[in-house]
This record gives sequence, structure tokens and C-alpha cells, in this order.
Amino acid sequence: MTAPLLEGSGITKRFKRGGESFAAVDDASLTLGLGETLAVVGPSGSGKSTLARLVLRLLEPDAGAIRFEGEDWLALSGGTLRHKRARMQAVFQDPLAAFNPRATVESAIADPLRIHAVAPRTQRREQIAELLRRVGLDPALSSRTIHEISGGQRQRVAIARALASHPRLVVLDEATSALDVSVRGQVLDLLARLQAEENLSYLFISHDLAVVHRFAHHVAVMDGGRIVETGTVDAVISDPQSRIARTLLAAAPRLNRKA
Repeated sequence: MTAPLLEGSGITKRFKRGGESFAAVDDASLTLGLGETLAVVGPSGSGKSTLARLVLRLLEPDAGAIRFEGEDWLALSGGTLRHKRARMQAVFQDPLAAFNPRATVESAIADPLRIHAVAPRTQRREQIAELLRRVGLDPALSSRTIHEISGGQRQRVAIARALASHPRLVVLDEATSALDVSVRGQVLDLLARLQAEENLSYLFISHDLAVVHRFAHHVAVMDGGRIVETGTVDAVISDPQSRIARTLLAAAPRLNRKA
């Protein structure tokens, strides 16, 4: 049996609010295989985005363990962590806030090529053009500034930037929720194609079970910082065991009728 790409157990993160401590993520465990998509779903405030940031080590957990590509992810630091970060990238919800709006498309994608020493300076322009083509954009866009292109184009640039360092895992934190419905479908199709071509794994954070049903293989349902239900997408949608999964299913009428 192939070892999971990502494993987390007992992940906990506490914050203080109004002088009192609360668990934003409480004893969460997850497993993600190579080439698979694990969706983490839940309402606003359920802890799913905090869990994504803990996996990315944008936040440090108070307890628990995370293994990535067989290594203790939480034990890495300094240059070793910077080197390994090339293997785990992220695409966030707001494609405009993710960039310096005055930066050009070329400079935005060049950053990971430079930081992770993926390509020498003389080859970067060619690599950027190829990355833009892979996400369905004309390389001529490379001279445009981020604020001059559409939201759908910006999200494709964000995906191109994430792919630049040849990651094995991409964390998608509500990466399609700010897009128009037609553009959202195009981006989901793009992500599915890239997954098939590259054998990528996705940790897909969402509140929308209809999108999850279309895109993911497995799902973890969060409520109040805890993972309350896990399973294949079809199993959870056809026979939800938790109250919050039933609530999310009811909020997707078309999916609810299909189930």
C-alpha cells in the first residue's frame, strides 16, 4: 500500500477571544493520498481555513502531528523548510489580494521560480510562458499588471504561480468561491485536468457541497473546530451522518434532489 502524501493527527489550535481561550481546530485528523482530492467542508467559523493554514504552516499548531511526503512536517525549520515548501503550495480565495496589484503577471510567476531556484534567469521568461499556456492563458498577458486582468484570469495566474515550483500538494482555500459560476466551472475543469496530468493532490477547502461533489474524492466535514464526519464524497452526500452535513446538503437544492 502506498503511504499517504499528507497525514495529520490530533491537530489543535487555540486562540483567545474576549479573554477566554477557544479551540479553532480541535483534535483534527486527516489523510490525503497522492493524486487525490480531500475536501474539507463546513460553515463559516467551523475551522476549515485555520486547518488549511496549519497544514501550510502559516500557523503553528498547539498540539498534534503532521507528516508530508513521509517527513515530520512540523520538525522542519530554516533552509530545510524553505526548500520543502516548494512541494506544498496554495491558492487562496481572493485572487486580487493574493498579489501585489501593481506587479506584472510575469513578475508574479517569476517569484517562485527565483525563490526556489526552479529556473535560471535566462530561462524564466520561457518557463513563465509555458505555465501561462498550461492554465489556458495567452503568454502575451505576462506584460499586463495584475489589476488589469479579470478575476478569472487572476485565479489562473495564481494557479500558474502555485505550479511553478512543481508541488505535489496544492491547498485550495475557497479558491473558486469568489468567481462567477461560469468561470468557477472553467477553473474546476482546469484543476481537474492539471491533477490528471501531474498526479497532483489537492486539499480543497469549501462550504459548497455541490462543488465538492463535482471535484473531490473524499470529504471531511467540520463543525466547531472538530471533524465530525469523513468518507467518500458519494457516501457522505447520499447518507450524511452528521447534522452539519445534512444542513450543507439542504443548502444545495439541486444536489439534494439528486441524492
